Amino acid sequence: MTETTQIHAIYIDAPAEKVWEALTSSEYSNKYGYGGDLEIEPRAGGTWRHHTTAEMKQMGMGDIAVEATVIEFTPPSRLVLDWSAAWHDEPASRLTFEIFASPSGLTRLVLTHELPDSPATAKDVAGNGDVENGGGGWPWELASIKTLLETGRPMTTAGA
Repeated sequence: MTETTQIHAIYIDAPAEKVWEALTSSEYSNKYGYGGDLEIEPRAGGTWRHHTTAEMKQMGMGDIAVEATVIEFTPPSRLVLDWSAAWHDEPASRLTFEIFASPSGLTRLVLTHELPDSPATAKDVAGNGDVENGGGGWPWELASIKTLLETGRPMTTAGA
């Protein structure tokens, strides 16, 4: 799958504020998905950086895995980034997280990634199913967030 617009959605049994915190704090970002600290200037025009882990550096990556410009920062409902993966030399792509809370405490997280000029990145983030070799993409990342928020522990797969 390499569509230029990818939409992924998941329901999480956690309050919207907790989902927002998972997307925007190193306390959580180090426990799900590919890991790594976040550095965020929480305002339109601010910088957003996802730092690499020691394992990523052993694979030859630099200090930053993803760099972005914050387009919209509206807690706890909407985060929009112009997002660039360090492992590809492609233009930034638009990444939007929308968080919808329900009165029951269940939260719907919708991720929309627009990649019209980034075919290699589009292929990577779509997920190829090979999570043991870093190929889980957004489906794996979202499942990992869900697992962490619902159980308090990381997913058991080795991932990236």
